[in-house]
Amino acid sequence: MKLAVPALLALSVITAAEKPRVFITESGANQLSGEATIAESKGTLNFTGATSSENIEVMKAFTRQCPEVVVTSSRDKADDIVRFDREGISPTTPFVRGNKVAVFNREQDLIFTNSSRFLNSSVKGVCSAISSRSISSRLRK
Repeated sequence: MKLAVPALLALSVITAAEKPRVFITESGANQLSGEATIAESKGTLNFTGATSSENIEVMKAFTRQCPEVVVTSSRDKADDIVRFDREGISPTTPFVRGNKVAVFNREQDLIFTNSSRFLNSSVKGVCSAISSRSISSRLRK
């Protein structure tokens, strides 16, 4: 039992130092990346659409609800891509909107999906999925 406490502390230090990075986007957001050649110049071309005010609200919710991850604006540096879609305002429930979320890893594999009426519930689910996957992948290394 005494050995479990130092191992747990070591794991929490490693986890804090190596937080997974997430890129948050919407399904309809414009995104383009690839190699570009113009005349004799060669380089990388990246284009990402504008960030909506709803997407910024999702980012704010992540910083409050999920301190185990780092939100990044660079899709290429992200460990996971979080795709949020918010439903339109319903006339029967104008103050509550549905949230649909999908999380993909670097290989573009779906690792989590969920629907919720509240943004904070959706963020908590995503955070739990990313955190548990991140810890298990670090333990395998």
